[in-house]
Amino acid sequence: MKYFFSLILFCLLQLSAWAQMYDITGTVKNIKGEPIQAASVFIAGSEQAVATDAEGRFRFGNLTPGTYQLVVNMLGFEPEKRNVILTDKPEAIDVILNVKSVMLAEVNVGDKSQREKQVKTFIQYFMGESSNAKYCKILNPDLLEFSTAKGVLKATTSDFLIIENNALGYRIKYLLKTFSHEAARDITNYEGDYTFEQMKGTPEQQQKWEKKRQEAYEGSLMHYLRALYAGKSREEVFLVYKILSPVFPLVYESIPIVAEQIIKRPEKSLITFRYDKRFYIVYDKKAAARTDPKHANEVQLDNLDYYGSIFNTDARVDSRGAMTSYDKLLIQGFWGRKRVADQLPFEYVPPAVAAK
Repeated sequence: MKYFFSLILFCLLQLSAWAQMYDITGTVKNIKGEPIQAASVFIAGSEQAVATDAEGRFRFGNLTPGTYQLVVNMLGFEPEKRNVILTDKPEAIDVILNVKSVMLAEVNVGDKSQREKQVKTFIQYFMGESSNAKYCKILNPDLLEFSTAKGVLKATTSDFLIIENNALGYRIKYLLKTFSHEAARDITNYEGDYTFEQMKGTPEQQQKWEKKRQEAYEGSLMHYLRALYAGKSREEVFLVYKILSPVFPLVYESIPIVAEQIIKRPEKSLITFRYDKRFYIVYDKKAAARTDPKHANEVQLDNLDYYGSIFNTDARVDSRGAMTSYDKLLIQGFWGRKRVADQLPFEYVPPAVAAK
């Protein structure tokens, strides 16, 4: 009987350790030390968003260990972003917001008659090229401010863009930091932070959204990073090949590498991995089920629709697929064309996983 109770206690302790949750709390003040009420505080890429109270305080509760990009925004102040890593204790963050300085860039402002064309170009390259993009709508496009310089279209906003993604069933609040599109070289760069809110719909709409979310998730960068964290990239039908040629047409080695061999676990809840070279990453159920060739050959990559590449990163990744620093991540190909219209919150769990 004594052994029986000891076993129960051991199991309870193990369960408690596995299910440990922590809080991120903090305050938001100005440079004078005065609390700022109603500041927007959110965890980037998630459904977690709150407003500060009269004392400038905020709280996010019941968070699993991992890495969290905390963003604070308030009209009239410069946004502030902090990376918070939860390991084995709660974290308290004090944020000081600086008054936003108004600076005019030396650019040629486009004629107002061109605005409609500018908005169309912005939506095309900001939302992405997938079928989901045509179901996305910016509810407050008047917030966009455009300028042009040397053939580059630039855009910025002073507050959140509100986007309805009617393909996946999310309302997105996007705090755009920078956007630029150079038509001559077909190069687009943008940076910003965003939060999700699930839209309400009929049972039929909910069912459709769930199907589209699963389609968006399968083979995505989030899916790959989660599989890599779990040590199941091959099991989740991702294959990783070394790219041998630095320019197009790409040539890769026919035998995939074991991606988990380059993983390190510096902390219990995080992994690090580094690709010193470019890699061709493919999500292919049939190829993953086949036996790998015994001898390596050089293969030319003809179909870039399924080309994904990650390199030059040493950021840490948690079980949700979140990274400590996205500026160390460079992606190309298939993932590079999956933009706002195909993004999912870190809370998303595929139905098959949720059922376990």
